[in-house]
Amino acid sequence: MNRLLTAIFSWVILTISPYVFSASDSNLLNTKNKDSLIESRIVGGEVADTNDWPWIAAYVNTTNVITTSLEVNNVSYISDYFTFGVSGSASAELVSCGIADDICVDADAKVCLIERGEVNFSEKANNCETAGGVGAIIYNNEEEGNISGTLGSDYTGSIPVVAVTRTDGLALLELVGSEASLSVSDADAVAQEIVCGGSFIGDKWVITAAHCVDDGSASFLQMNIGEYDLSDGADNAIDIANVYIHPSYNGSTFENDIAIIELTESVNTTTVTIATSEVTSQYAVENSIATVAGWGGTTGYEPGEGPTSGFPDVLREVDLQLMTNEQCINRLNENVFVDDSDITNNMICAAIADGGKGSCQGDSGGPLVINTGSGVQQVGIVSFGFGCAAEGYPGVYTRVSQYIDWINSITGGVAIEARFDFGSVLEGRAYTEDFTVSNNSVSTVSFSFDLSGSTAISIENSNCSTLEATESCDITVSYSPTISEDLNAIINIVTDDENIPSNSLNLTALALGTSNSIGALVGETAVNWFSGGSETLGWVSNAQQGIESGAISDLQESTVVAVVDGEGTFTFEWAVSSEENTDLEITDADYEPYDALFVYLNDELLDFISGEVEFSEYSIELSAGENIITWTYSKDLNTRAGNDKGFIRNVNFSVPETTFLPTPDTSGNSSGGGSLTWLTLLVIFAGLVSRSRLINLNNG
Repeated sequence: MNRLLTAIFSWVILTISPYVFSASDSNLLNTKNKDSLIESRIVGGEVADTNDWPWIAAYVNTTNVITTSLEVNNVSYISDYFTFGVSGSASAELVSCGIADDICVDADAKVCLIERGEVNFSEKANNCETAGGVGAIIYNNEEEGNISGTLGSDYTGSIPVVAVTRTDGLALLELVGSEASLSVSDADAVAQEIVCGGSFIGDKWVITAAHCVDDGSASFLQMNIGEYDLSDGADNAIDIANVYIHPSYNGSTFENDIAIIELTESVNTTTVTIATSEVTSQYAVENSIATVAGWGGTTGYEPGEGPTSGFPDVLREVDLQLMTNEQCINRLNENVFVDDSDITNNMICAAIADGGKGSCQGDSGGPLVINTGSGVQQVGIVSFGFGCAAEGYPGVYTRVSQYIDWINSITGGVAIEARFDFGSVLEGRAYTEDFTVSNNSVSTVSFSFDLSGSTAISIENSNCSTLEATESCDITVSYSPTISEDLNAIINIVTDDENIPSNSLNLTALALGTSNSIGALVGETAVNWFSGGSETLGWVSNAQQGIESGAISDLQESTVVAVVDGEGTFTFEWAVSSEENTDLEITDADYEPYDALFVYLNDELLDFISGEVEFSEYSIELSAGENIITWTYSKDLNTRAGNDKGFIRNVNFSVPETTFLPTPDTSGNSSGGGSLTWLTLLVIFAGLVSRSRLINLNNG
């Protein structure tokens, strides 16, 4: 379970976007304006020269897709495909075939226009093809929407078939006799969607923003090196082998917002040079021109407004001016309060005086570069900003020169995953995780592990102490907490060659301690209780009845756990008094709670309540075996409301009712309706059985 449960609801935003803050906020990092959380894109720029960015990387989601096209009388129409259809294209005169419940008349060498109804789609297509038709267009017989259907797994036809809406179908009826062209792509066609940008630094390495990869989804995504036009080239995207997030990355402040991505294969192309600290500082003092590039929205807006629009497929770029951190802070302080704890030495700013140009919503992780006498060099990584290219709000970038040594320790040394969170764990249990150690240097190296921060951590590395160049090995790390604690331990790799660098693994966990008193307080002692939280602030007795969450601060949580053995019904009453997100409805796609009480079953989120919610009963059906029910009251940034607590009372666990038949008389003396040869146990249970509604998707 994620320790900072607020991240569960900010995940979608943070993995693809930096914070962009509202001008009304009193503090840079304490915003609640969710409309101001955006990803970075290029505004006010121009199409990039295809030869200028051979090293730029696109962090993309690739999918196999089927695309269709339809054009009649030189007008394009929106169309869709039928599953189990065939790929291909056709251009011919359009002919009307009614509902095509029989072989189409006069359809030889023509495209059939068919209305949905009565017979299934495959039969319609076959009746077109049997008549000599070269393609088919089937339009809906319902007013709303397009057809979402199938030709069936046993379809043997060979002509392309597309679907259109009823409105377009009726319009096409007026165009019978016109030239129609349609196509259906192969099912193996690959498309890509931008998530973030990045920069190729050589061999198999890409640098990007940590917030782009902090959600753990990188194993499902890919990197496309030297990408330019997203509408083409998805087949070139490369799988990701490893992700190294900076161990001190802070997802709230965006401090150390940098990560290194290792690809599964090396790439032979031009690389970008990282500017040194001296060069970066010099160009910032001189307010030199810097260029940022990426794919995305081209419409700027003021902080708190938005969103942007106009997302291009082709790479765009825009020129900005670098500034010193002092200049950046002074400029921002004309609108919001910031200081050097917000804009740190690990960041650099860029903007133009009048606004209207800058990064806005997919460029996160992308490069900010300068053109020096030694060529193009990267000074920044797109990180966060205010609004979108708004006047008076410089964009903030990760200052890459600060991380050259760390980058080298990964790409040219002995490397291990930089961060791992065991999540919420229970006292008295052991938790293990395997980690891969890779020798990315060009020499054989021996090494050892230096552990600090906890005696509850142990390392098993009997087969992982010497590696030849490019080799890897695994270690097993165990965590066996004996107390309630907020774990923060570090495993350093120490090499036997001072010329071969190495990095460290930061381990975190929230260990919950046994709490024998909770059972009596909530009314259920037949289960095992654990409690704890950030800074070990667990649940405590409520003055009225039951228990309440601990007195946590921003970005902290207080957790209580019930471990239940066996099948049954688990009920409890819960309530909350917290800050509520009233800006959006809970059904809105962008809704996420501010402060809330969450309930989980075996690490799966079941529900949450937020705001001022009175006690109500909640019931969970448990299956056989061990079940772990977890309640967590979690706070986001800024603002306290109500009691700022969650509450639980009247917990009960009941097992299924069982009915036993009388023990049979095996002596041969029957006093009733005969004898039984063994004991029969009947388990009586009540339930609702729902029958799935079967839909024939092949029904025309």
